[in-house]
Amino acid sequence: MKHFINSVGDICPVPLFKVEEKLKNIQKGDVIVLDTDHSCAAINIKNEMAKKGIKVKIKEIDSGIWQVYIKKS
Repeated sequence: MKHFINSVGDICPVPLFKVEEKLKNIQKGDVIVLDTDHSCAAINIKNEMAKKGIKVKIKEIDSGIWQVYIKKS
């Protein structure tokens, strides 16, 4: 199942906090799709999730807009 978070306009560390909160309430195998307009937020999320062994993919979907895919394992 996919869960969407719109974090456009949020500055660090708000997007990370939203991801961490959502991870508490989803099942293994579910994917969080977060939209952000801050590249540092995408990188920060990727680095923090790596510490937990959670896979992350980042894709720039428009100029200055990234989608971060976080798969709960």
